[in-house]
Amino acid sequence: MSRTIVAIVCALLCASSVFGQAATGTITGTVIDPAGAVVAGANVEVKNTQTGAVYPVISTNTGNFSVSQLPPGTYELDVTVAGFKKYVHTNLTVAAAEVLRQDVGLEVGTATEAVTAPKPRSSRPKAATSTSTLPWSN
Repeated sequence: MSRTIVAIVCALLCASSVFGQAATGTITGTVIDPAGAVVAGANVEVKNTQTGAVYPVISTNTGNFSVSQLPPGTYELDVTVAGFKKYVHTNLTVAAAEVLRQDVGLEVGTATEAVTAPKPRSSRPKAATSTSTLPWSN
């Protein structure tokens, strides 16, 4: 009987650790202005580009935002604040149990103008190298 109880307890513990694994991810970051000061009250939208689902949040008094419970997929991050250009970052890939940090640097302008985050490079550019010979006198 005690072996049965031990087996049941082990099975429950194993099952709870499997269900404890997160099947969703998170995009988090801080919104700052050109001077490096945090921006509170920024409208942050994370959009799943495959399903069209939109997850809106507002940055905190410390400029932080966090959008959790995101199904794995590809997302677009949009940030808008009065007096600043709209910030857009596309092709953000979120995996299960991943916390993706994406800080946002705003530029002064109007909301009709947009700042698009640079796309990540697929490979690093190769550095140029050269060799020269210095004459030595003995």
